[in-house]
Amino acid sequence: MRHTIQLNLDELNSGLIDQLKALFKGTQQQRVTIVVDDEIDETDYLLQSPANRERLLQSLENARRGNFVAPDLSAYRQSSADA
Repeated sequence: MRHTIQLNLDELNSGLIDQLKALFKGTQQQRVTIVVDDEIDETDYLLQSPANRERLLQSLENARRGNFVAPDLSAYRQSSADA
């Protein structure tokens, strides 16, 4: 059985082990593996630059207002149906 528990580094404390033991108490789970993911989240990475952040937020606002360009996929659908 696998469980995924995601925590920020500042959420780690001495009570974590007790919480894990309580979570698995009464089960046959005898082993816990901890994997540390030190890669930055893609969204956080993209929002780091103030200019990029502003551009992304403006794009989201445009999409919410229905202000976007949708590609015409009919030609693609036709050619892939013929294949």
